[in-house]
Order: sequence, then structure tokens, then C-alpha cells
Amino acid sequence: MDLKRLRILQTLARHGTVAAAAESLHLTPSAVSQQLAVLAKEAGVPLLEKHGRGVRLTSAAQVLLTHADAIGVQLERARADLAAHAKGGVGSARVAAFPTALAYLVAPAVARTRTSHPGWRFAVAERETEDAIPLVIAGELDLAVVMNSPQVPTADHPTLLLHPLHDEPVHMAVPAGHPLAAKDELDLAEDLVEEEWVLTADGTACHALATQACGQAGFQPRVAHSVTDFGAVYAMVAAGLGVAMMPQMSVASAPPGVALRPLRAPAPRRHLFAAVRRGSGSTPLLPALREVAAELAATRSCGAPHLRSI
Repeated sequence: MDLKRLRILQTLARHGTVAAAAESLHLTPSAVSQQLAVLAKEAGVPLLEKHGRGVRLTSAAQVLLTHADAIGVQLERARADLAAHAKGGVGSARVAAFPTALAYLVAPAVARTRTSHPGWRFAVAERETEDAIPLVIAGELDLAVVMNSPQVPTADHPTLLLHPLHDEPVHMAVPAGHPLAAKDELDLAEDLVEEEWVLTADGTACHALATQACGQAGFQPRVAHSVTDFGAVYAMVAAGLGVAMMPQMSVASAPPGVALRPLRAPAPRRHLFAAVRRGSGSTPLLPALREVAAELAATRSCGAPHLRSI
């Protein structure tokens, strides 16, 4: 049986519908159905049965799933053992991260690892958390730096293992001439309910973090503008078009015209993890990521946002 098809079956079991599984795997529903049909032929038993307007897993599929998790972990261990025996510490890893983590964690960690382990090669790509998670699960990425979001599985996920790397506060970016810039700290419920907000796109981890924090404060943000990167967010705040919730790691790129203020406790925080497949063994990049994250936390090299008014 093909491991990738087993992973498609696992994804269907987690998401419940072919459409949701296809979206998670970045495949079409017809491609998912075709792969599961091939897997059923390989297994020699039906794996899906009609249920209402959709399908559900058969009892045979449930039996197969109990073995699929163990098969995946064992295969990753085999790959890890082979890599460990490679002469001269030769290896490779496909790595992804969202933009700020790529700049402040992944890039310096990869550079450090290439010096300490010259036999290792890395292919680095920019991916948002919601895109990277299914790619790690599917075996198309070896490691991804992700942040806390609804898309990040819980600690008991059968395939994915999350290593804590870094956590940081988030702060409010407001136009430098805005009355809120005169305050030492801001309160979501008291100060920001009536403001227009600039957010990253719906479905991204940062969008979820901001809307969840506002929801816990008793309101939904008035989203006036939606953009794809932090540079654009800061530019719109500097132009007076709204306020934004920004992570500590991004504040070094804030342009003139932006004031950064901390949020009154309990303030939301951004938690960063290295996501790998269970059983995949240790890559020399992981300790390097931890070192860089520890240095970042110790030096607060992104600046002191509560003192910053540009």
C-alpha cells in the first residue's frame, strides 16, 4: 500500500468530508476520491460507504487507520536511521516558515547549520501556517515553523509533533498622530472597539489571533482593509487608514509614522513551534532553531515596541 494514499485516508478521517480533506491537502475532491479508490483496491476491502449526501469510513477503513499511524511513524524512523548512518553527516531537509519566522529564525538557523554540518542541504520556502501543516503531514515538507492557530493540531496528533520554539507578545500599531499614540498602553475593549482595523487575509494565523483576541474582549474588529504581508499592514497604518495587531518579531520593519503600543494584560501572545512528523528523528536544524530563538528572546533584537513612536 502506498503511504501517501494512507495519509489521504488519515486526512479524510480527521476532516470528515472529501471536500474538506481535499482542501487541506491542496488536491481536488476527484483526486482524493480516485486515490482512495486505488487504496481500496490495494487493501482488498471497501473503505468508503455512502452516508446521506456524502460518504463515511467503513469499519475496514477504521481498522486500516489503526495501523496507518504506526506505519507512518515507523517509516519516518527508518528514514531517520538511514540519515544518521549517512557518511559524513550528509542529509537534506525541506523547510518552510511564514515570513517573519523565515527572516528572524529560519534564515540564521539554516546559515548556522550549514557551517556546523556542511554535508547538509536545505530547501527553504515561504508558507503560511495553514498551508505548511498539511504539507508536513503529507511528507512534502520535513519541518515547518508555525504559529498557534486553529489549523495547528493538538499535541496528541498521530502524525505531527510540535516542538516549542519561541513565544512573543503582540502590540498595537497605530498612526503616530492618532490620539491612542499618546497612551502608554492600550486596552482592546476600551480603546479599539470603534477603530478601523487592517488585518492579514481571513484564514491566516495572524488574522485568527487578532479576531480571537478581540472576541475575548467582547467585540469583533471593524476590518476595513485586508492585505497579504506585514509591510503593507504597516504602510496602511502609517497612512492613517487603520490600526493593526502586530507581533513583536515584526516591529523592526515598522516605517516612520507608526506608533507601537503594548496591550494591557491579559494580552495575546504568539507561540511558535517547529512542526515535524512523528518518528522523523532529529535534524541538526532543530537545535539551531532553538538557539536562535533563545537568543532572540534574550536580546529582544526586534526592538522595544512600548518605547517606540516613529
